[in-house]
Amino acid sequence: MAERQDYRELIQNHDEEELKQRFIELKKTADDFIEQSHFQETVFCNERILMQVILDYYSDIDRLKAFHGIERVRTEKIFAYTIAWIVKRKPLQYNSNSYDEKDIFVNERFAAYLMLSECLCCGEENVSLEHKDKLKEYVDLLFYYFKYRECNPQVVELAIASFKMGTLVLKK
Repeated sequence: MAERQDYRELIQNHDEEELKQRFIELKKTADDFIEQSHFQETVFCNERILMQVILDYYSDIDRLKAFHGIERVRTEKIFAYTIAWIVKRKPLQYNSNSYDEKDIFVNERFAAYLMLSECLCCGEENVSLEHKDKLKEYVDLLFYYFKYRECNPQVVELAIASFKMGTLVLKK
C-alpha cells in the first residue's frame, strides 16, 4: 500500500463527482455502523481521514489497473483495499472518553462490519440457523485479524472470496 503522497494527479485523473460519491457512500456506511453499534455518544467519522482512506484506495486501485491492464476490478478487491486502508488510517475517532472495552477497536469493528456486509451480500437471513454459530466464530476471527495482524488487502480479498465460495457450497 502506498504511503501518504501528493494526490493532485490522482484527483485530476478522476471525475470529481466519482470521488465525492464514493466519499458520501462510505461516510453514510460509517454513520450507519456508528448508529447500529450504539457508538453515537463516543465516536464520529473524521471526514478528513476518511477522504485520505479514499485517496489511498484509489491510488492502489489505479496502480493495480495499470499493472494488469484492466479497466474494472472485482467488488471483493474494492472492499479489500477499502477495509485495509480503514484499518490503517482509522477514520472513526473518539469525541469523548469511554470505559467500554468494545470502543477500543472501533475501526477494526467497522472493517469487520464492511467485510461481512460484502461476504453476505444479500443479508444475514441467507445464513441458515444451523450455521449462525459458525458465522459468529468467523466474525470473531475477522475481528481478531483486524486487531492483531497486519491487514493485507490481498488476504482480505481472499477471505471474502473464500467466504462467498463457502456459502455457494452450503446452498447446494
